[in-house]
Amino acid sequence: MKKIEWNNKYTTIAVYVFLVVAACLLFKAGVEQFDVIWGWFQKIIGYLFPFIYGFVLAYLLSPLVRRIEKPLKNNTQLRPKARRGIAMACAYLLVVIIIGVFGMVLAESTAQLVGNVSFYSKKINELINQLISYIPDESISQEVQAALTQVFEVLYAFISSFLTQVVSIATKVVSSVIEVVMGIIISIYMLGDKERLIAQTKKVFSALLPERAYRQVIRVAHDSNQKFSGFITGKIVDSTIIGLLCAVGMLIFRMPFVALVSLIVGITNVIPYFGPIIGAVPGVILVLIGGDLMQALFFAIFVLALQQFDGNILGPAILGQSTGLSAMWVVFAILLFGGLYGFVGMIIGVPLLAVIFGVLRSIIDAILRKKGMSTDSRDYASDQHPVQ
Repeated sequence: MKKIEWNNKYTTIAVYVFLVVAACLLFKAGVEQFDVIWGWFQKIIGYLFPFIYGFVLAYLLSPLVRRIEKPLKNNTQLRPKARRGIAMACAYLLVVIIIGVFGMVLAESTAQLVGNVSFYSKKINELINQLISYIPDESISQEVQAALTQVFEVLYAFISSFLTQVVSIATKVVSSVIEVVMGIIISIYMLGDKERLIAQTKKVFSALLPERAYRQVIRVAHDSNQKFSGFITGKIVDSTIIGLLCAVGMLIFRMPFVALVSLIVGITNVIPYFGPIIGAVPGVILVLIGGDLMQALFFAIFVLALQQFDGNILGPAILGQSTGLSAMWVVFAILLFGGLYGFVGMIIGVPLLAVIFGVLRSIIDAILRKKGMSTDSRDYASDQHPVQ
């Protein structure tokens, strides 16, 4: 029997054709069974939620654990695992204390608001009548009264909806307590053995990728970690300071709902640019409901001054140029990722876009260098319109 003589050229073509046809069939099957595949994907993600919680918690606590562990390295009597254990115990204890304080503030303030609904409704009507009394024309005052009533109804509905959502989120967290506890346990394992996990991940990528691609992946991962950890950690510190300053100012001027308003201002301050506005609106409404018109006006001025201090002094001092994005792209990231993923998208959108820009910048610079062209954007500006 004659032996088959394989032609390398045609064999390669046949393999490519087979792969293309197989890919087309898989794509067709995926489109036709998209609902089934998406359902399975959601189911798998649901099972992996504890790992997602654990990874996020471990990632957020890693800088804190590293800071606590650093001075412990001078103690030669402690083994590395003992140092890591002490640092982790301190970090988790701090988290428990913070969550406990937030929970107490939220529960107490929500109960106070819900328990005094009728009183606040009466006070809103008094405020409307007080504003109308300054208008001499009766016909205009009636129109203003109707408009103000609608405005206060919308604002009151907003506050009620906000509190309902907060309670709903808290209820979901409590109902998912098993997933949360599992996430905490997984985060402990991740933090305790993070060096080994990172080394194993690098080992896998090193085996699967060419050396040049591997180095690119490691560089992008390193830059991404620097941008995300620097931005998120800095924002948490910055927002904590702003929340505390807000509480001190409100206590000095004896404003109502100090804890709840300061908590809202601090949490929303994590969102760049729009966060202060988002936090100021419910704060003004709460001060108006619990106090009077002058207190609400003074609070608005106080928050505006606090935000100017944060934006021009405190924020730059803590964050520096952690993302390297201009103001226009920061707003773009907040609008895009906030629209896609809500509150979480507003927080992670800025560092995520910075990472995407970093990757694109590296690709474009590499192409320009191959062409022997400059990688400095200022060299592409015209003499009439130079880059400042």
